[in-house]
Amino acid sequence: MEERGGAPLAEMDKPDEYYVERLIGRIRLLIATSEELPIETKLETQPMLKALEATLGVPPDEQDQERARAQYQFLQNHLEEDANIAALLGALRNFVPYL
Repeated sequence: MEERGGAPLAEMDKPDEYYVERLIGRIRLLIATSEELPIETKLETQPMLKALEATLGVPPDEQDQERARAQYQFLQNHLEEDANIAALLGALRNFVPYL
């Protein structure tokens, strides 16, 4: 397999949706394992994260951008106290610019 810039070609050619899915998975894991987040926050944000994942899981031209922005804002507001989660939420904007 050819390499470009030190990374395997196949690794660089993955669609943005792949990275969005991976980031959401990491956020889910951090929420679940965080000892700093209150249980109430975990219970409120996990379903919203799942809803955001579903909203972003359809083809980009079929996504409800207003709904996705509202879901994203909800998560940001509730999870901003955890720097790692906040950073991953910020990284989502690289792949879904309208957030």
